Amino acid sequence: MTFNTLARIRTSVLFFCLLFSCSTIVAQNQTINAVYAGTAYEYDQSSDAGEMVRTDYVFYFRPNSSFCNELDKPDWQKKVNGTYSITGNQLKMKFLNDGSEKIILLSVTGETGQSGAATFIKLNISNTVPTGFYKYVRSSGKQDGFYFTDGKFKRTTSLTTVSGGSNNTGDNGSYTINQSQLALKYDNGRTTNYSFFTNADKKSIVVINGEIYYSDEEELAKHVGEANPAAVKQSNALEAGMNLLKQANQAHGGKSLDGLTTLKAVMNTNNLTLTMQADYTRQIVRLESALQGNTILLEQMEGNSGWSFDGTGYATLSPQRVVELKRYLYCGLLGLKSDVLAKSTATLQTQQYELSSIMVAVNSMRVGYIINNRNNRLEALIMVDPLSGTTTFTYSDFKKTGNILLPYTEIMQAGKHAQTITYESYEVNPTFPANTWAKPK
Repeated sequence: MTFNTLARIRTSVLFFCLLFSCSTIVAQNQTINAVYAGTAYEYDQSSDAGEMVRTDYVFYFRPNSSFCNELDKPDWQKKVNGTYSITGNQLKMKFLNDGSEKIILLSVTGETGQSGAATFIKLNISNTVPTGFYKYVRSSGKQDGFYFTDGKFKRTTSLTTVSGGSNNTGDNGSYTINQSQLALKYDNGRTTNYSFFTNADKKSIVVINGEIYYSDEEELAKHVGEANPAAVKQSNALEAGMNLLKQANQAHGGKSLDGLTTLKAVMNTNNLTLTMQADYTRQIVRLESALQGNTILLEQMEGNSGWSFDGTGYATLSPQRVVELKRYLYCGLLGLKSDVLAKSTATLQTQQYELSSIMVAVNSMRVGYIINNRNNRLEALIMVDPLSGTTTFTYSDFKKTGNILLPYTEIMQAGKHAQTITYESYEVNPTFPANTWAKPK
């Protein structure tokens, strides 16, 4: 067991928030033959203003348990980028090039999924192209568009100029499609082949050559939050963001959440048993990591300092580690408490697929909240740290404990590493004796 592994474990166990219900899939076959495509609007670490950038994730899963995420390659039908397995509602990928992992939490039907800030839609192998105009907007301002109808297509490109105008070009031709292999024949005789995936029930989105295109109708609907990110005037963004967090407070317990003063949680991950105890009034956090019943690491933070004990001696927590632990007192589910919201600013960033993304600043810390607009629940968190990078958290198997909704399964995605933590129990507002916080002898 390395210190870095323990550090990754420590960073996840103090988040108390909730994912929308992703119930266990009752599946006859634990393989699929489909594409899952998702768009995430994630925080730009290089931006002091907390701007968000678009990132598309597209994966083609085959019945032989392999997947491909390079659908712009000519050999996409056979190219293997990794392998996958499905256990319950978890679709777990392992990449061949570096051994990294990614987990998508699938819905009951398998038609949608969630991984961090990205909501995935299932698309199928296609032999038809739906009539419509589909557009892909790049971060550079360039837009690619396809108009399909009755075996004909028109491809358009436009680029926004410095003066605010745009340059537009277009090409016409005909197309055929067979098993998601789209063949374009331009009027000038040029031919091009693309991969193409769609869903008969969700005609507002298609995947062309590994990129996600949205229909023009979906663009028009963005103000109701059903597709591309909805534009929000800056003058209203602060008020809208805070209102969403207040609604999330009510969804997670309202007065019961506000009255949370102490908490104890016991959880398991990677053969470790973790016990977390927190006193939110006194701002104390204590985390014990045990292997086969033997404590191998103990950390405690109080106020602006803390210590760790590995069984042989004590060490002072670094200022960075103290900051990390203090974040867990102000972010996630605890960040929805009314007294914490009173100290916070919340800016609504985007809305898509009935989800709202909100940037929250509190005590000089910044964190992204993903709120489900259907039930006002906190669905995912995006933590940005200058040293450790971006870490996303998704939660499932939640239950009411002490009238507060708490997750019993947590998935943390940090860089190339995906980790599952299963909670055994919570104690809400336990009374801790004075020796709870004593140093071991």
